[in-house]
Amino acid sequence: MAIRYDKKFTNEINRIVRNYNSKIYRLSKGGYGYDLPKKIDKEALNALKKSSSTRRELRRKLSDLELFTQRGGEKLVTKRGVTLPKYQHERIKKYQRLLKYQTTRKLNEMRTRKPISNAKEEPFTFSQYGSRDYLTLKAKREVLLNKNLEGLSQKEINTYIDKLISNTKRKDLNVWQENYISILEDTALSYGYDDDKLEVIVSRLSNLSPRDFDDLAFVNRNINAIIYSYKALSDIQDAKSLRDVGDDVIQNLDSIYDNLDEILKDYE
Repeated sequence: MAIRYDKKFTNEINRIVRNYNSKIYRLSKGGYGYDLPKKIDKEALNALKKSSSTRRELRRKLSDLELFTQRGGEKLVTKRGVTLPKYQHERIKKYQRLLKYQTTRKLNEMRTRKPISNAKEEPFTFSQYGSRDYLTLKAKREVLLNKNLEGLSQKEINTYIDKLISNTKRKDLNVWQENYISILEDTALSYGYDDDKLEVIVSRLSNLSPRDFDDLAFVNRNINAIIYSYKALSDIQDAKSLRDVGDDVIQNLDSIYDNLDEILKDYE
């Protein structure tokens, strides 16, 4: 869903950007012991807007600018042996806190929920199975939240902040659902799946709300397996392997089709 820019929100954005640029201009006249951030020109502002899928996300990025414009935001301070402008320390703390909150929620969900295969709940949780997604998220959380910043260059600090931001970015559920449907169709057609059955699957998954679809794709192994089947298409080098994988894909799609009522009973 596109962000709606009414007059009030547009004026708010312009005010924040104007104050940000004005402070950079003032400070650049006095000379600072570090490189000041770049001004936000029209092109940079458009890029900022395009990189945000919701108002909430855009406001979070605008609040980053306000960390710099607030009184004393540009002052160098030392925390835990790392000397940085105050606004950068605050920005790191902000996204570390957000990352911790988001990953804690997701990891707890993986520790309590059980995957579903062929319309039946499996005996163990995602964490008990040691699922790839669970282990990856756990490792990523450990690395990003315990990063040692001492001795890093400003460029390395900026890279770390960018990684924090990218790992706290919420996916656009509408786009994710649309992309999945495209992947499903491409995969099914590539392996010669029945058109009529595919149409039924696509129609019913498309009618789910984006939030319900996201939950379904998380918990249901058959739905999720389509993504890995799609990725395998580009890795397959010979016709025999394609046939072998194709048999598994068609079997999985048939399982989805045959169990659609049960799969979607909590979502439709």
